[in-house]
Amino acid sequence: MIAPAAADGNPNELARIRSQLSVEYARIGNLKAALDNADQAVRADPAFVTAYLGRAYVLGLLQMDARAEQDYLQALKLEPSNPQANNNYGLFLCEHGREQDSLALFQKALANPLYDSPQSAYLNLGRCSAKLGRTDQANDYLLSALRIAPNYGPALSVLADMHLGLGNAKLAAFYFERLRGGGGLDGMSAADLWLGARIARKTGDGAQEKACANELKTRFPDSRETQLLLSGS
Repeated sequence: MIAPAAADGNPNELARIRSQLSVEYARIGNLKAALDNADQAVRADPAFVTAYLGRAYVLGLLQMDARAEQDYLQALKLEPSNPQANNNYGLFLCEHGREQDSLALFQKALANPLYDSPQSAYLNLGRCSAKLGRTDQANDYLLSALRIAPNYGPALSVLADMHLGLGNAKLAAFYFERLRGGGGLDGMSAADLWLGARIARKTGDGAQEKACANELKTRFPDSRETQLLLSGS
C-alpha cells in the first residue's frame, strides 16, 4: 500500500493517495478500510472530483445508494463535463432501474474530446439500451466500443450474451471466440464461463460446453453460475 506520508502536506496529493488506497482496499474486499480512506480523501481536498467518485463506488458496494448518489451529484456539481463522473453516475443509474436517465450521461461523457476511455461509455450505452429492449441500438453502441478497442472483453461479452438471447447462437459463438482471444479458459470469469457453456449447448459443441462447465465448477464452485449449471438451467 502507498504511504500517505508521501503527500508531504499537499492536500491534493494526499487526496490522490487516499483515493488510490481506497481502490486497492476495495479490490481485496476490505470495504471498511476502503470507505475510511475514501472519507479521508474527501476531507483532504473537498474539490477533488476523483475522491467523490471513489467514495461513491465504495458506498455502492456497501449498498448505501442514497449516499453514493449524493457523491456522484457532488462530483458533477464540481465538474459538470467530467467524462468519468458522467459515465460512472450513468452506470449507477442504469444499475438501479433508471436506464432512460442514464443514456444522456453516457452521451455527455462521449461529448468530451478529452475522455480517454470512450469505449467504456459506449459499452454502458449498449448495456443500458439492451435493458430497455433497444437491441439494434445496443448492437451499434457495442460495435462502436470495439472500433475503439477491438479486444475489449466487456463489449465482446455483452454482444455474445445479447445475441444468444436473441437466438443468434452462431453470432454469439463468434463473439465468444473473440473474447477467448484464441487462448484457453483460464482467465475467464464465472459469468463468461457460464455464457460459454450456454452458447456451446445451443451450437451443439459438446466439447466446448464440457470444458466451460468443468472450468466453472473447478474455479468457481460456490458461484451463482455454478449453481445454475448444476441445477440444469
